[in-house]
Amino acid sequence: AVVSTQSTGQHDFKVLEFSHPKPLTRDTAKYKPFKELSKGNTPSLKKLCKEILKTDIQESTHDSVEDAQYALQLYRTHRATWERSIKRHKKKAQKRVSVDENDQSSSDDALED
Repeated sequence: AVVSTQSTGQHDFKVLEFSHPKPLTRDTAKYKPFKELSKGNTPSLKKLCKEILKTDIQESTHDSVEDAQYALQLYRTHRATWERSIKRHKKKAQKRVSVDENDQSSSDDALED
């Protein structure tokens, strides 16, 4: 499976009329450890590159190719922890669904009595 990286949402994908499965998309603007660098706000790609990669981007003009390259570099730098956090989140969600289903079947049983 191909993982897509992006910064600041789906805008570029919409413009290109490109869709990618949401579970395989990694958005640098939404990754919690990156957001913490901006005190919970959406971090700019420029700020993330400066803080994490120690490099300046978008010096004169906006370059979508450069943005994509640096978003990918940020992802690769944090891939292991990013993917672990996604797995943990999925496990928690599955447990919630399982608990909700058990609660539902218990209340269904109570209704039948």
